[in-house]
Amino acid sequence: MTLNFAFSQTKTVSGTVTDQTGMPLPGVNVTVKNTTGRGTQTDFDGNFTIAASADETLVFSYMGFKPYEQLVGASATFSITLSEDTQSLDEVLVVAYGTAKKEDFTGSAVQVNGESLEQRPITNAISALDGAAAGVNVSAANGQPGSAPSIRIRGTGSYSASNTPLYIVDGVQFNGELSSINSNDIESLTVLKDAASTSLYGSRAANGVVLITTKSGRSGKPQISLKMSQGITSRGIPEYDRVSASEYYPLMWEALRNSLSMSSDTPVAEANAIASSTIYDELGQNPFNVANDQIVLEDGTLNPNASLLYAEDLDWLEPLVRTGVRTNLDFSYSGGTEKSDYYASVSYLKEDGYIINSNFKRLTARLNANTQVTDWIKTGLNISAADSDSNQAADAGSSSYVNPFRTTRYIGPIYSVHEHDLETGEYILDSDGNWIYDLGDNRVGGGGSGRNVIQETLLNVDRDKIFSFTSRAYAEFTFLQDFTFT
Repeated sequence: MTLNFAFSQTKTVSGTVTDQTGMPLPGVNVTVKNTTGRGTQTDFDGNFTIAASADETLVFSYMGFKPYEQLVGASATFSITLSEDTQSLDEVLVVAYGTAKKEDFTGSAVQVNGESLEQRPITNAISALDGAAAGVNVSAANGQPGSAPSIRIRGTGSYSASNTPLYIVDGVQFNGELSSINSNDIESLTVLKDAASTSLYGSRAANGVVLITTKSGRSGKPQISLKMSQGITSRGIPEYDRVSASEYYPLMWEALRNSLSMSSDTPVAEANAIASSTIYDELGQNPFNVANDQIVLEDGTLNPNASLLYAEDLDWLEPLVRTGVRTNLDFSYSGGTEKSDYYASVSYLKEDGYIINSNFKRLTARLNANTQVTDWIKTGLNISAADSDSNQAADAGSSSYVNPFRTTRYIGPIYSVHEHDLETGEYILDSDGNWIYDLGDNRVGGGGSGRNVIQETLLNVDRDKIFSFTSRAYAEFTFLQDFTFT
């Protein structure tokens, strides 16, 4: 009798794992198929080394990429390219009780991932929901830098009570300023819209729920990320066409003449003469180089000899606006092992608004750490801090005179920003040699007599300084089968 024994010889297999663009992938799981405990991970440069025999198969798996299998065979080195699996990324939703596959989830929810947030220069992360989901209406409150947008889920539920949704950050209700959360720290945003999806939160979720999940580290070598972005803020649509000072006087003359003709038996010719001699008394300002009673002729046309003395000082909008500059710096450090992970970040944001004297500054820091203490105990710690400083243009949300947009549209184009010599048109200076703002004691209508919106916007201070600090620690216990207690 002859007995034959065959033994598979184990050898060292090495290689590199990259994505489709050739970039190395750190932290890729490399295991021997149908075995337990035989595996490794790629290093920071995507390299791996593992012991396997020729008849065994290596399995490569990485979050966001399709699994790949490679028979060892006679080769000792491999170059593995993993393909992105966009479908698997979209399959999982963060919901009230954890996560769920889209195909198994029967409620109404929509999710925006962190990659979408990073591609948009937004100060408030909630702005990313604008246009991202049906039934979710996001609108800017007033356009001030750092201001939180208004969000309505499934319409307006009450005319007297609040319509603001419930915000949950990493499983905990959040009542702070949304602008204190750095959008680059967010892994995903999920909006829960219907009763089935929000039932876990009870009546607090009557206006819907927004779940914010912040980033955590991944197993593998530490990852360092430094990002800088810069942009500008400007008007989205051009200014409306407006009448000039040379057009304004004849139009107001016509209005005065018509009122004289309609309210009395005054002949048209006499009404024309009265309008020409009294139009200055009605408007209270003469920016031309002709006498007050000779600005508009009796035929309703501007005096051909009239020219503006200070045409450059009649534009009220130009001194109020500017091209705002937005600068954002982000630094993050993350990593982990098979049993723990960590993510730390620091961010600085400075944004100058479109209106003068409006800006927003923010400094944030975050630390997320999780540890698998034993097979049935997992602990974690989330710490975040934010320090913000914002200046707002005076009464930007009201219809009062100090609203710069309202005033620049109401005021007539004949009123100057600064005081001028009535004869020469020269600027009048104060004791320090500075131009004096015209308070417009002679202005009429919406001119705001006795005030100057540009001066008030520069001098008024509406400043908010907010420092916030949040921390959360948890312990998760797993026992029996599929039973978890936190």
